[in-house]
Amino acid sequence: MAAYGEEILMSSKKNLRDERGSQSRIARLTSFYTGAFIHMLFYRILIPVSIIYGITIFVWLGYPSLAILVKAMTAIVWFLFTPQFFYTIKGLILSYSRGLSFGHLNPEFVAIYRSRYKKNTAYLAPIPYIALAIWIIGFIAMLVWWSP
Repeated sequence: MAAYGEEILMSSKKNLRDERGSQSRIARLTSFYTGAFIHMLFYRILIPVSIIYGITIFVWLGYPSLAILVKAMTAIVWFLFTPQFFYTIKGLILSYSRGLSFGHLNPEFVAIYRSRYKKNTAYLAPIPYIALAIWIIGFIAMLVWWSP
């Protein structure tokens, strides 16, 4: 019976409960992962803003006088997308380095992993911050030079 997972299916929900709280309460993330809280907060704000942004762009096609509104909305969406961009790059680096960059791994495991696979990940750590700097420079350039 246990080999087919029936015990798991028949277990009560109390055993499967996540003690950190439900997924709908993103504030629970602040106690153990502030970066995830920032990511989720901006993501949830970005959803309705991006719908309004899409409608604004669609209306702008018919009424070019709304150009300043489109620029303002683009700046807002760009700002709200910044944590998504940063944490995506950071996650890709974490995945590529198999947890050695930005991971919270046991130091003995890291030493064994590096000795076995000869994997140096020191050069990967600054990549998300470099990408974020380029992203911010692009944001400033958009604000200064773009005139819709």
